[in-house]
Amino acid sequence: MTITVYAKSGCPQCIFAKKYLQSQDVPFEEKRVDLEETYLEEVREMGYQALPVIADSTGNAFHGYVPEKLEALVAAWRA
Repeated sequence: MTITVYAKSGCPQCIFAKKYLQSQDVPFEEKRVDLEETYLEEVREMGYQALPVIADSTGNAFHGYVPEKLEALVAAWRA
């Protein structure tokens, strides 16, 4: 399973989500929507308007810094 974090500079929730994943030694790809327009389009196509959007390669995605969802994502990644 691969994890992607859609984020932008200066976004506190983005920072918290990335730091959580890093603290759990979970690798992820960061896609900065403020640097690449196509990443912003990907977020919109998934139906989100707020950041961060955290998606995995199984098709699951959510937005925001939600500890319970991040914990579940880490558990699924480790399984």
